Amino acid sequence: MQLFIESIREYLYSLSGHSSILFHLFVGIIIAVLCLAAGKLLKLFLSTVGRKLISFTKTEIDDKILDILLGRIIALSGIAGIYFAVQEVENGISPENTAAVAVLNYSNHAIYIATILVLTSLAIRTTKMLTVHLLENAPQQYEQVNKTLAPLVNRILSIALVLFALALSLDHFGQNITSILTILGAGSLAIGLAAQETISNMISGFIIMLDRPFRIGDRIKIPTGEIGNIYEIGLRSTKILDFDNNLIIVPNNELIKTRMVNFDYPHGEIRVVVDVAAAYGTDVAKVKALLTQLALQHPAVLKKPVPEVFLTSFGDSALNFQLVCRVRSFQERFGTAESLRVQIYETFLKEKIEIPFPQREIQLRYSKKKLETSSQRKNLQRTRRSING
Repeated sequence: MQLFIESIREYLYSLSGHSSILFHLFVGIIIAVLCLAAGKLLKLFLSTVGRKLISFTKTEIDDKILDILLGRIIALSGIAGIYFAVQEVENGISPENTAAVAVLNYSNHAIYIATILVLTSLAIRTTKMLTVHLLENAPQQYEQVNKTLAPLVNRILSIALVLFALALSLDHFGQNITSILTILGAGSLAIGLAAQETISNMISGFIIMLDRPFRIGDRIKIPTGEIGNIYEIGLRSTKILDFDNNLIIVPNNELIKTRMVNFDYPHGEIRVVVDVAAAYGTDVAKVKALLTQLALQHPAVLKKPVPEVFLTSFGDSALNFQLVCRVRSFQERFGTAESLRVQIYETFLKEKIEIPFPQREIQLRYSKKKLETSSQRKNLQRTRRSING
């Protein structure tokens, strides 16, 4: 093997016309080609044998890492080949040849920058894939957090990796990055002060996603009185779709500090209350039985808990009853209550149960003394007119 290498070296030396620079240049080109060929062979090996080996694992993360790596093996092997080739050419150049030394220095800088770019791209793709994989496999209750958080985390990590690569590049060229970091720190402080409201809303958005006081589709009531379904939970604001199909956009910071009613959490079941009046003298047991039967027969009313009827008060004109039952969701509440009222009215008509309306008795009483006084006054006025006339 050593004799074979020596024979190749002698052949290349004679081919270069016994020039040291050309000889090392030929050797460098061969090294670069061999590195590139080795990279292709490695890619072929990993895409066949390596993929079969990792197919036995249960997770898909190794397959994704392999796909990312296969897309950059050729670039890395090419950069490595050029680096070794430049090192080989440097061995054949004397320090007095300043032009050649300068070209090689520029080549080394270019190789360094190319290496930083490829490795940064590889790191960004890998971290993005790992972030998405971890968030996708998180518990189901954090699904909304994952959808909103994944793009932000990926962007932050990408910016951090790019800044780290930029710092390495500047340090390689002998630039002092301390002053740059100071400027960036002062700029970030100014931006933070200017955007403190936005940052506060973003922090509140994270708290909402983690604490989960409401979810997409939940029906809530905010202190201003609006009721609607949660349409979207963003980092800055939460969008609520009201009954008129309009979006109410509420800053997250306000939702964190206020009280609200969630009609769908922790359970969607909600109570339906129907007030009914019956005339005095009506059989109370009969009314309660009819109302209970109507509620049990309604398809939207839940059988558990069992609907109940209460005699709540003695009104001025009627006995006041209250039918209490439950439905599956807030969306069924008003329709079920309206349907029950219609059925109750029709049933009361059929059973001849009176639904009374308010009645008032007015008694007029006149005082004889006041009437006499009034008559005397009129007579006195007539007398005065006759005297004056």
